[in-house]
Amino acid sequence: MPVQERANPLKGGDAKPPVFGYSHDSGVADVQRKDRFEQARRRAKLETLALLAAAIAGALAYPLLARAEVPARGAAAPDFVLKATDGRNLRLSEYLGEPVVITFWASWCGPCRETLVHLADLPADPAAGGPVVLTVNLGDAPERAAAVAHSVKLRYPALMDPKESVGRLYDVDKLPLTLLVDPDGRVRGAWTGDANPVPELTQQIKELQRR
Repeated sequence: MPVQERANPLKGGDAKPPVFGYSHDSGVADVQRKDRFEQARRRAKLETLALLAAAIAGALAYPLLARAEVPARGAAAPDFVLKATDGRNLRLSEYLGEPVVITFWASWCGPCRETLVHLADLPADPAAGGPVVLTVNLGDAPERAAAVAHSVKLRYPALMDPKESVGRLYDVDKLPLTLLVDPDGRVRGAWTGDANPVPELTQQIKELQRR
């Protein structure tokens, strides 16, 4: 029986022995891996820089935020000057010697409108024992603030604080905010989020007048 000769892959020179080691495909994979690594490294670097920038910004802003404190009872009310919707410039310190009510409000705040309406229940004439009342609008355009003041028949000055600088000075974080400042320029009471502080305001104003 004839013995079948095993095929020799090298015979005839048609086939080549396998080559182990570096190939074109593996080189492409290496380049792709290096690209992915480099992209990940760049992303990590950018994220680190962003976090560092945020930390620096926070450190710079902290002293400004730390200085903004709600005036406590007995603390001096920070002075300010603002333009009213009728064009007058009014300064808080001009009213030293009289009790002053300050109400911070905005057009988008529903309870603020109620507060502005209730302020009409306060005595209107300082000469007859009524307080000076100043309302401070935060953030609205003058035309919008004037329209709201007209709609609620506000009879007190509506002062414009479009950049909310006075709001930050008083650290207003909830509206409406109503403050009572005594004749010495010190805060005697504060009502935050209360749509009708007038009953308590009236009582405290009477106490100030009995001093």
